[in-house]
Parts: sequence; structure tokens; C-alpha cells
Amino acid sequence: MGKKILSIAVLLITAAALLISCNESDIGVFYGLAHEEKVKNYALPDHCTSESMVKTGGYLYVAAGSIYRKKAEGGELDWHKVKSPEDYHNVTEMGLANDTIFILAYDADDAKPYLFSGTGDGSWEKKSTPIDGKISRMRVTNNVIFITDRSGHLYYSDDDAGSFTQDTSLPDSKLFSTSTGGFDMTYGGGSYYLNAQYDLYRGNPGSWTKFSPTHNGKIWKDDEDVFTRLYYDEDDDRLYTADNSGYIYAVDSPSGASGSSWVKSENHARSGMGLQGMIVLRIPTSTGGTHKVLLAGSGINAGRGYFEVHNPRTSDRDFLDPEVPKHKAATELLTDYYDYMSFDISKAAINSFFIDEYSDGNSFDLYAQTFGYGVWKNTNKGGYVRAWNQE
Repeated sequence: MGKKILSIAVLLITAAALLISCNESDIGVFYGLAHEEKVKNYALPDHCTSESMVKTGGYLYVAAGSIYRKKAEGGELDWHKVKSPEDYHNVTEMGLANDTIFILAYDADDAKPYLFSGTGDGSWEKKSTPIDGKISRMRVTNNVIFITDRSGHLYYSDDDAGSFTQDTSLPDSKLFSTSTGGFDMTYGGGSYYLNAQYDLYRGNPGSWTKFSPTHNGKIWKDDEDVFTRLYYDEDDDRLYTADNSGYIYAVDSPSGASGSSWVKSENHARSGMGLQGMIVLRIPTSTGGTHKVLLAGSGINAGRGYFEVHNPRTSDRDFLDPEVPKHKAATELLTDYYDYMSFDISKAAINSFFIDEYSDGNSFDLYAQTFGYGVWKNTNKGGYVRAWNQE
């Protein structure tokens, strides 16, 4: 009787070990789907908030309160905590300029944010800015660091935070007028694009021209709505933005286009939910081509995962309409609707997306960063698209 009990115990331990060992494999994923159980997550807190990721030196780095890193391109499963600056343990934002990582970190005692730079090994240098302790947000674009204070003033540095210049070229020298205001920045086709909440601008640091979507001479949104995020698709030379009512806007060749050249989605996201981070994916198909899909996160106040826009390059407004993932051919989608709904990411408020493209030119890991719901990953290896895993 004792041997029989021992044998059963050995079998159970072996089965458990096999299941754990293949959690990152296809077997582990299918187990999670078939049994409606979460696949093992990899060391990040399940309820962390994250918005920023960078890739440098063969590693991925994520700001999620603390700083974590792992080898890129699937070289490592688990994330490892990186030492934060001494006495500044709450890291909220991260960006990359000239292979140097820049972070915003808060003083543990009085919650004042400061700017630090480092190479990812846990050694950080505190940088001097005109608004030390009063920094509101940061964006790093095309190796230029942009920061705002809580009054909406914008500053920029093109020398790796060696010095900062206040940008006075905006109306009233401000991006926004409230302490809760935010902004977004992107670069493409020789121009910078700036989201100042109620207006969009095009140009260069210190020299901006209004570039809001217009229709019949008026800005193409309700007065109370704000623009949320910007995304530039380099392959198509196309700029996207969205507003907090859930509409998507797009313009081709944005560096020379007019405000009236924008197109707007015919419909908005379900229930008029605001949209946040966006990204265009090119998914390999079984015929050797690619299928393009634009993803848009549902934002802090929505918590409805993400929406898809298929073949977004077309100028037809109907094709910009955001919709929940559909039950179609797997080669056309990031994931199937039924799989998508069975994973908790369908309930998450997604702030941003980040793509880690493999050197084989065909595979990638897509990361979705959420508000209070952790970081999620979806892998495409050679055209096979997998379900979402919580990291």
C-alpha cells in the first residue's frame, strides 16, 4: 500500500513538473485555454501599472513602480528587478535616448519626481532640470527628452539632459492649463507631432504649427473632448490619433498635409470609450503576405481591453472603425475573439503597447501595459499567433 501511494505521488509530482516546464510552450498555452486557467506569469506584479518600455543592449526594460528587465527576443522568460535610484523607488516613466535610459522616479518621503539616467545595470545619475521635484510627465522621442511641469509648461533637451530649454512657442507658452493635464509626442517623416490635449501640433521643439484634424474649417471633435495618444506608422508614413470619445483619426504624409487631410472613423469605440496607446501590427499570413491591424487600448476609465482596426491604411472612413476582436481566420488577427474574451486582458485598461521584433524579421512579442492590471504578452512566431499571457 505504501509503494502504491508513493508511486501516485511521484506521478503527480512529475506531471506538475512537466506542466510548469512547458508553460511558455504551445502545450502550456493550450492547457490554459482548454482548462480556462491562467498560464504562469513571469515575476511582474499582477496589479502593477505600467506605461513605458524600452529595448536596448539586448534587454527589455519596463517601468512598473520598480524597474524590471529581461533578455529580449524571447531569450528569457522571467523578469528581474533592477535597482532603483537610492531613496527614489517609485518609477513611473521611462524613455530611451542615444542608448541611455531615462526615468522619472519619486522621492520616497515627499513624492517629488526627479529625472535620472542610466544604462540598465542599476547605476543611476540624477539629472538637473528647471523643474526638479515638479515634473509632471516625460516623453523621449527621436533622442529628444520632453518634460512638463504641473502648470503645463514644456521643456526639452537634445543633449541627453545636459541642459533644458523652455518651449515658449505654444499659445500662452503652455501645453495645458490644469494640473492633471498630459501630453504625447511622436516623430516621423522629418517632423515632430505634439498632442496638447485640445489641439495637435506639428514642427520642431521651439517651433510649432497647429495641426488638428479639421472639417469645414472647424476642429473635428467636440469642444469638451481631448486628443489622447499619437502613433506614427513609419512603413505607411501615416499618423494616427484618437480622442476620449473613442474616435480614431488618420492622415497620410503628415509632414506636408493640411488639417483637412485627416480622416475620421465613422463610428467610435463601444460606448464611446476613450482610446489610448496604439500600434500597427503586420501579421504574416499563410500565403506569404502580411495582414495589417491597428490596435488601440481602451484607456484608464474604460477597462475593456483593446480594439482592432483591420487594413487601416485605406482612406475609407468605415475601415477606421474600432471593433472588438472578431472570430475570423487566425492569420488575420492577433487572437481569436473567444480566446480573447477568456483571458483577463479583455477587462484591462490598456495604456500602451510595445513590440519586441525578433532578428529573424518574422516573429515578435507584443506587450500590452495596463492601469493596475499588470503587463501582458502575445507572441507571434513564424506566423502562429498565440493567446495572451500575463507577465
